[in-house]
Amino acid sequence: MNKKSVIINSLLSLILGGVLFFLVFRSIDFSDFYARLNELNFYWIYLSMFISIFEHIIRAYRWNLMMEVGGNKKFSTFVTTNVIIISYFFALLLPRFNDVVRCYLISKTNQINFSKSLGSVVSERIIDLISLLIIIFFFLAIEFKNFMLFIKTYVIDYTSLGNKSIFITVSVMALTIISTRYIITKSKFLQDKFSEFKEGFMSVRFLYNDKRFLLSTVLLWGTYFLMGYLIFFSFDQTSGLGVYAGLAVLVAGSIGMVVPVNAGIGAYHFLVASILLSYNLDYQSGLFFATVLHTSQIICLLVVGTLSSIYIFFKIRAKE
Repeated sequence: MNKKSVIINSLLSLILGGVLFFLVFRSIDFSDFYARLNELNFYWIYLSMFISIFEHIIRAYRWNLMMEVGGNKKFSTFVTTNVIIISYFFALLLPRFNDVVRCYLISKTNQINFSKSLGSVVSERIIDLISLLIIIFFFLAIEFKNFMLFIKTYVIDYTSLGNKSIFITVSVMALTIISTRYIITKSKFLQDKFSEFKEGFMSVRFLYNDKRFLLSTVLLWGTYFLMGYLIFFSFDQTSGLGVYAGLAVLVAGSIGMVVPVNAGIGAYHFLVASILLSYNLDYQSGLFFATVLHTSQIICLLVVGTLSSIYIFFKIRAKE
């Protein structure tokens, strides 16, 4: 993608995020939000932020396993963790380009081809998608009644949230499809580097029976679950919600983060707040919960992202 395309896509993502944010928060009483902040138990928020760091470490460990297939040398989990943190940090500004940044940095800090590392990232994304689908099916199996109540009340018969629900849902689906098709059809880089890309992409097939790979995948999604579930205990309205509600947040939040906007802003908040309606939590409280969870993770990422950027900058400079 050339510079012009990057700028256009970034502006579109920013505009879409702004529109979604406005639609989701336009009827919210922010004075109520401010009052609730004084009632928060920040212990649980800090614990959630701390656990989020392990998500990066586990993802780095699993990515190393994928890149080491085929005779590559062993990769440092510490270095890879910092690379991954920077890629997420970068995604706050330019969504959907963070994987390119990740592969560029890993190729600069280790002896691995850029295209091969990119292929392994695509494999990783496919594994993440399959994992999410398994979690969604599991969630539907145990919470089918609540899910159907949510669909009937807030999607089919959308009197509570008005046309806003349908508009946001349709917009999210359409923009996701359009963005995906654009990347697939227009990315000349992937077409030119197909053979190297395929090597990295196919590397995952050697890991299906590797217990380390399977365990790290389970632990990765376990950390995602805990990051949201622990925030329940930070204020009274959500402290009584159970594991199933935490699973619902995991599913809704993961889908929201797929939307091509900066840090999933707007879409993440809407989907999490909406799914919590099924657990007898009012929309404003659900949106407050989603905002606390999302904002705390962004703040954590800004801090560790800055530190990781400094570390990787000097590491690359030392190698030159």
